[in-house]
Amino acid sequence: MASTTFSGPVTSQNGFVGAVTGGVTGNVTGNVTGNVTATTGTSTFNNVEITGNTGIGNAGTDTIGFYGATKIARPTTAVAAATFAANSSGIVNDTATFDGYTIGQVVKALRNLGLLA
Repeated sequence: MASTTFSGPVTSQNGFVGAVTGGVTGNVTGNVTGNVTATTGTSTFNNVEITGNTGIGNAGTDTIGFYGATKIARPTTAVAAATFAANSSGIVNDTATFDGYTIGQVVKALRNLGLLA
């Protein structure tokens, strides 16, 4: 396939077929099929559907955040514990809370996000 260099806005009514190397600066709108690797800078993807074998982050020190939360590295047991509010029995059960959330609420939120099956 021949190489083509574009300068300025590029519009295609029928799509492009080929490969992009060296990076893209600006906006890409439409469907992207194939491998997409963003290794530097900030990438924003809206309405992305990913299929196949997919990983987010390559190391425990890579950061991620959801819904505008501060991006953090993978939490470990070294993270500060949530505030525990014991129920009247003083044991952990479905009415005890951690930072105001019951275990049931945490599980439901994780399932609603698709992070638990």
